[in-house]
Amino acid sequence: MFGSEMLDIAIGMIFTYLLLSLICSAINELIERQLKNRAADLEQGIRELLDDKDGTGLVTQLYQHGMINGLFKGAYNAADKNKSNLPSYIPSRNFALAILGIVAPESPAISFRDSVGKMTNAKVKNALTAMLNVVGEDVDKFRGSIENWFNSTMDRVSGWYKRRSQLIIFCLGFVVAGVINVNSISIANDLWTHKAERDAMVSAAQGYLQSHATKDGQIDRDASLKANVESISDYGLPMGWHIKAPLGLREWILFVIRSLFGWLITACAISLGAPFWFDMLNRFVVIRSTVKPHEKSQEEASKN
Repeated sequence: MFGSEMLDIAIGMIFTYLLLSLICSAINELIERQLKNRAADLEQGIRELLDDKDGTGLVTQLYQHGMINGLFKGAYNAADKNKSNLPSYIPSRNFALAILGIVAPESPAISFRDSVGKMTNAKVKNALTAMLNVVGEDVDKFRGSIENWFNSTMDRVSGWYKRRSQLIIFCLGFVVAGVINVNSISIANDLWTHKAERDAMVSAAQGYLQSHATKDGQIDRDASLKANVESISDYGLPMGWHIKAPLGLREWILFVIRSLFGWLITACAISLGAPFWFDMLNRFVVIRSTVKPHEKSQEEASKN
C-alpha cells in the first residue's frame, strides 16, 4: 500500500505542475506576442550569421529583398530598436534564395564562384566558398547548403528563446504560486493525509490524459488560458489561502519561510514546462495501472 500511496501522491503533484505550467506558458506566449521578442532574436541571429553587427550591410539587403520583405509590413531600419514589424520566422528556402539573389543578382549559375569571390564580407565569403567547394556548381545543392547554414543558426536562436522563456516562466510560476498559495510542501502533505483527495486527483489526471492527448501521445496545446484556469478550479486542486487562526511572530516567520520554500519548489517545477510534466504524468499513470492489479492480487491471496 505504501508504494501505491506514493504513486498517487506523485500523480497528484505532477498533475498540479502540468496545469500550472500550461497557465504560465500561455501567459508567456501572450507576453512574447506583445513584445515581439522572437522577431528581435531572429534579426540578431541573422546579424551574427552574416557578420553584420550594425545591420547596415548584408542584413539590410536581406530584409529588403523581395523573398524576405514580403513576410512583414513596413521597411527594415537597422537603427530602429523596435523590431515589432519584422517577421518572427523566415523559411530557410526564402533566406537561401535571397542570399543567392544578393550574391549574384543577374549572373548565371556558373558564375556563382566568381560572384562569391568578389564579396567584401570575409566571414560570409569563406562560408559560401566552402559550400561551393563541396557542391560544385550544382545550384540546388548550393541552395540546400545555404538553407542548412541558416537552420544551424536558427537552432541557436531557438536556444536563446527557450532560455529566456524558461526564466520568464519560472518568475511567473513563483508569482502564481504566491498569489494562489501553491505550496508544494503543503500540497504533498495534504495528498498524503487525505485519501479521498488523492483519489480525486488521480481520477482527474486520468481523465485529463484521455481528453488532452493527441494521436501521437503528446499534449494537446490548443486549450486556451481560460480553459486551463477553469481546470484548476474545476478539479479542486489543494491550493489557496486557509489561515484559520491568528499566528504569533514565531509562527508567522516559520509560515513565511515554509511558504517561500514551497513556492520556490513549485516555480522550479513549472519552469520544466508542460510537455515534460505531461510525459511524466503519462508514465506514472501507466506504472500505477500495472502496480494496482498486482497489489490487489496480493491482498486477495493474503485473505485466503
